[in-house]
Amino acid sequence: MHTLSAQVSRRLTRRKAHLPALSFVLCIFPGLAQAELVPLNDVALANMTAKAGLTIDIETRVTIREIEYVDAGSLFWRDFSLSGIGGGLVDNIRAKIDSTNGNEVLDIGFSDLARLADMGYLDASEQDVNWAISEYQAGSQQYGKQFQDGDLVIHITSQDFGIDFNQSPSPADHASNLDSVKHAVDLHIQQGGFGIRSSDKTVETELTRNFSAEAYLGYFDIIFKNNGNGYHDTRLSGSPGKPQNIMLGDSYIALDMKFRVDDLDIDSTNNVSNPMLPQNVQNPYLTIRDMRIHNERGGDTLGSFGFASVQSKIAAASGILNQTEHLATADIHVDGQAIYDINIQWDWDIPHISFGDTGTSIGQVYLTDFHVSDTSLVLSAH
Repeated sequence: MHTLSAQVSRRLTRRKAHLPALSFVLCIFPGLAQAELVPLNDVALANMTAKAGLTIDIETRVTIREIEYVDAGSLFWRDFSLSGIGGGLVDNIRAKIDSTNGNEVLDIGFSDLARLADMGYLDASEQDVNWAISEYQAGSQQYGKQFQDGDLVIHITSQDFGIDFNQSPSPADHASNLDSVKHAVDLHIQQGGFGIRSSDKTVETELTRNFSAEAYLGYFDIIFKNNGNGYHDTRLSGSPGKPQNIMLGDSYIALDMKFRVDDLDIDSTNNVSNPMLPQNVQNPYLTIRDMRIHNERGGDTLGSFGFASVQSKIAAASGILNQTEHLATADIHVDGQAIYDINIQWDWDIPHISFGDTGTSIGQVYLTDFHVSDTSLVLSAH
């Protein structure tokens, strides 16, 4: 048996270590510094394709009493927590970090599942698995993608995909293995309240409360594209999804997340802290129960494994029109941040919607092939 600690030690001593990348990830993911070292069997080790970089196994629990954004008044989030479903830790998560020279084939997207099929643990003829094999095949028994020299790739997925690799692969286990893959990383996100308050903190309005979402992660890819420190003018090279009429950074961060929400509950309220208002005015509840977000029906399910998808890019922006000066000779432009190529694909189920205190649903709402595309946001201060 090999251990992750021995594996990381070999990589750090025999090959270059990307310590700045590690520091960055430790800042992003709470609890990463306390990641558990988990034994890996020979089968799992033999099928790891990256030739350099870091593999980090993660387990964590996060609680935050309150987050407050203060302008003049303020916006608050209260009693936030992230754990596993049923309590305990968020675990069975693996992050692979690679800064590539342009020649390596790196794990990305659902390439892990194509490899599991090649190993015999998944049915290669199942439609999503077959799509993954075709999409990520990069040579004999290699699955993933090549990136440009200097790009940094963080690929976050499951450690073991819920599969017992000590057992020999068997076609009889294909269906249960695929179901295990879809439930391998579970998350429970809870939030007590979300609202606004006055600058002197005497008046507070709670907009929503009792938020709870039980979800599963397919994968989360973070790709840092190394295209230098230059900018390009989107008036000259604009395309759908890019913000227009600004200077957009050539280098960017690409985000790609696949997830599924199986049970989301939330209470919406107008709970103004004002004793002069009658209670029925203060609490006209809107209640949503058992909401799901997934991609299990419609015309865009191929290759999704039933997971909803959110993709976007983030880059520096310059030349943002901040204010038009009527008396000045030129407008005022500022720098900021662009979030662009936003692409969202999912199905949305809301089987319970109720108002007031009766708890009786007024009906059900189902959205199929809900898409957001060609969308960008440009953020700057005013």
